[in-house]
Amino acid sequence: MNAARDAYIAGRDQYIINVGGQSEASSSAPLGRVIGELGEQDALALEVHQAFEPSTVSTSVQVPVLPVYLHRPEFDDRLRAAVAGAAHGSRLVVVVGDSSTGKTRACWEAIRAELPDWRVWHPLTPERPLALAEAVRAGRIAARTVIWLNEAQFYLQPASGEQVAAELQALLADPARGPVLVLGSMWPNFRRTLTRVPDDEADPDPHRAARTLLDRTDYVTAPPAFTAAQLTSLAATIATDPRLRAAAAQARGGRITQELAGAPELLRRYEQASPAARAVLWAAMDARRLGHSLYLPEPLLQEAAPGYLDDHEWDQIGGTAWFRAALDELTAQHVRLPGPLVQHRSRPGEPAAVPLYRLADYLEQHARTERARRCPPASFWTAAAHHVHTPDDLVVLADQAERRGRYRHAAHLYQQATDKGNPDAFARLAWLRENAGDDASTKRLARQALDAGNTDALVALARSREKALDWQGAEPLYRQAADAGNPEALVALAERRESAGDRAGAKRLYRQAADAGNTTALESLAWQRERAGDPQGAERLAYQAADAGNTDALVRLARRREKKGDRQGAELLAYQAADAGHFDVLARLAQRREKKGDRRGAERLYRHTADAGNTTALAHLALLRKKKGDLRGAERLYRQAADAGSTDALVALANLRYEAGDGKAGGRLYQQAAEAGNPHALTVLVWERENAGDHEDAERLARQAADAGYPFLLVSLANRWEWTGDRHGAERLLREGADAGEGYALTGLVRLREEAGDVTGADLLRRFGLTAAGETEQPWT
Repeated sequence: MNAARDAYIAGRDQYIINVGGQSEASSSAPLGRVIGELGEQDALALEVHQAFEPSTVSTSVQVPVLPVYLHRPEFDDRLRAAVAGAAHGSRLVVVVGDSSTGKTRACWEAIRAELPDWRVWHPLTPERPLALAEAVRAGRIAARTVIWLNEAQFYLQPASGEQVAAELQALLADPARGPVLVLGSMWPNFRRTLTRVPDDEADPDPHRAARTLLDRTDYVTAPPAFTAAQLTSLAATIATDPRLRAAAAQARGGRITQELAGAPELLRRYEQASPAARAVLWAAMDARRLGHSLYLPEPLLQEAAPGYLDDHEWDQIGGTAWFRAALDELTAQHVRLPGPLVQHRSRPGEPAAVPLYRLADYLEQHARTERARRCPPASFWTAAAHHVHTPDDLVVLADQAERRGRYRHAAHLYQQATDKGNPDAFARLAWLRENAGDDASTKRLARQALDAGNTDALVALARSREKALDWQGAEPLYRQAADAGNPEALVALAERRESAGDRAGAKRLYRQAADAGNTTALESLAWQRERAGDPQGAERLAYQAADAGNTDALVRLARRREKKGDRQGAELLAYQAADAGHFDVLARLAQRREKKGDRRGAERLYRHTADAGNTTALAHLALLRKKKGDLRGAERLYRQAADAGSTDALVALANLRYEAGDGKAGGRLYQQAAEAGNPHALTVLVWERENAGDHEDAERLARQAADAGYPFLLVSLANRWEWTGDRHGAERLLREGADAGEGYALTGLVRLREEAGDVTGADLLRRFGLTAAGETEQPWT
């Protein structure tokens, strides 16, 4: 078994089946620059925030580019230890914290202190995910390199993020290419999004590879503020820099890093902006919070903004150069700091058909809470259809419109995306049109896809038909795509052959799909090799699939060996997979042992996974300790997981406190988890208040959950109010839920219409959705 894994690590390209068609290593020089040769100006190029210039500083006084660094012992020492550990083996370290909490500056100080003779490379062009994936695949990342992923969500969240995650997993798992350090930063809400497990195995799992990668991450949490004790001990250092003195004097609650980065000033400029400038900012905020990529086209902002102005405001500025004045107001610098909007300066070779702008990070994060329950006006959706040019951005915004029940706008955006060839848009547009009564939509879109040679779109349409249990409609679409060599279509037909007993035919189709890089086919071929008595061949294929982001084959092999009574073989395979960077296999084997009652065996496997930094494994270990009666040990492990950023561990700690009779401490921990956006804690608190008869506070907490990205609680509470007879209150919550993007809210509104006897209105709402303003939409097909 070791031979299979070692062969895979040593030369994965030697196998007959070539996953992803990896290009050969480039002969170009290694990427990046030596850290010890960089100056403070280079820190700004790595996206360390520029500090403000206080009015007390004379223009003739020279101050360093960066203020003196204020060391926070627990945070900085832990980060530096994690960074230094890369010298002993490749690793991924991510600093998690809100905007402007000093994450990037801390990373800069850490690599300068611990790895001065290493290189650092910041992937940016032609676009961040593509630059990173191509460089790793081409072998241009030298050993002893720091891959700098400031705002790591920009690399992992887009559609191409799964490819990035798979390439990074392979890089980190391969000792021959290390050591390397992948050093990133991330906001907490993005970490929750990227590590969220679908509630149902059948649900889409868009971030599976990213979740697998992040499961082996060494997380370090950036504190939101300096403590009073820290400020006292740093008083002498603060006195040496006029910017620090000013920030310490002005900052509230020890939030010096935010003050230095100009966060309060950005918030003031937003709150006190002119009506036109505020409208432009709202359009930018809505675009970013709904998923548009980092840089926003100027025409999008210009066409969207008028819809955010009321009639009186528009009467004051209509016919004037209001948009140019708004841009001037928003892009103007203040005390050397960028404004709420920053114009993007294109790099050589970077296309720039129209001016592009970036929204300030702090305001983007602020908007994700403040505007979470607001649906953009019609002008926003229309402007997006006219001026958003990338297929991925169009599909993301269309999906957000669909979630909000704005079906007309969603269909318009999906149509623009199909015209640009996005395969997922075909299936979603077909569903919307068929839901509206256009039964011939799928056939028309299939013809459009076939004429354009877009076999991925045919597969998406076929999947949609198959999901609707219409195999008769799905099969010809799959066959058309398979005839053109589409690997997913080949897999679908192979699965059909296999279920019909035609294993030879299925194997042939799986082989074709695997040769084209399809990991599901690799998984199926691995399973066939295992059943045929070729465990080494099965392992080789399973590792190949895992390196491309699909660990299901390894999990399946481990389960089969466990079932056959080969516990040692199953465990060895799981350990080997972990050594190759695939800890998911070990964790899932541990879960199986736990379900079978083998707590000792499960604990041993969980411990190995937890030692690699997996916080979920820590929580499982804690639960095992609790079941054994070791409450102190359980609490210690839960706290360890909570310190690593797990809000589920906070909930578990709260439960321990309640069970110990300390309801006050338990309530505080639940509140802490709820404030961190934990959906379970929010759910518990909502129903606790509702069952106590405090409907107003229950509603407040449900809104807090929606602001944290979990609008389903608004719908759940609405269902309870509907059941108790408060239909008016239920409808109000359902409308808020729809505006916040909870797809089931529209279903609730349809049901309320039906129960009120308005069958025609219910049917219109179900088929055509809502207008941007929240009224029943008129037929649009």
